[in-house]
Amino acid sequence: MYATDEPLAARIRTHELYTQPKIDFAPWVLDHVPWQGSELVLDVGCGSGFYVEPTHARLTAGGRLIGADLSLGILRDLAGQPYADRVTLVNADAMGLPLPDACCDVLLANHMLYHVPQLERALAEFRRVLRPGGYLVAATNSRDSMEALIREMAAACQALGYPWEIPPSAARTRFTLENGAALIEPFFPQVEQDTFESALIFPAAVPAVAYVHSTRHVYAPQLPQGLNWEALMAQVERQVQAVVAAQGEYRVPKTTGVFVATRNG
Repeated sequence: MYATDEPLAARIRTHELYTQPKIDFAPWVLDHVPWQGSELVLDVGCGSGFYVEPTHARLTAGGRLIGADLSLGILRDLAGQPYADRVTLVNADAMGLPLPDACCDVLLANHMLYHVPQLERALAEFRRVLRPGGYLVAATNSRDSMEALIREMAAACQALGYPWEIPPSAARTRFTLENGAALIEPFFPQVEQDTFESALIFPAAVPAVAYVHSTRHVYAPQLPQGLNWEALMAQVERQVQAVVAAQGEYRVPKTTGVFVATRNG
């Protein structure tokens, strides 16, 4: 799913185009930190570079941004972007960061912790590389965020004669707005949470289906035997078109937010 930045970039673009109310999400997240400008920032799971430009805008000449990701493919894609000169890229695992102790002022871990096999190891690493007084910023979703699209896929399977109870993904269970604070607190006892309620409002079926299609590598291998992904997408499109025809739009509620924790001592 993250061999290249294409699926991730497609989802980010969808959120930028169709979210209501409109929010510039990366600046909203970053504004939870009292920036001085001279920080050394580590963006773990930097992906396609969503936070590169807004983070760079908060730094002075004395600041520095390091982007770390486990996927070499994503890092290669990011290295080709026009803003790549604003970030030092490192191929690294969140559970074993190649940085010295207490070297970072801010560590970003946004929409990535639910992918980490051993959360405790990653959080221990985050504490290790943050200096005392440094900030951990970890954005994530509610466990129920975007559930409408999961229900749509399940309904499509049912309509095609392949009943399927879709198992919850890691993003909906492992590190969410509901359980994130409890996971962070053993390593960073001082944790604050902020939440933002919104929705994707699609005026047509095509962009909604494109978003679902970007998750193919997660869900296609789990489909009931005999059902192929293309048939499922065609049925999802028919269903979404019917909703748009009846209601004028297709609405996907979502809840996202951020945890901000401080290293004490």
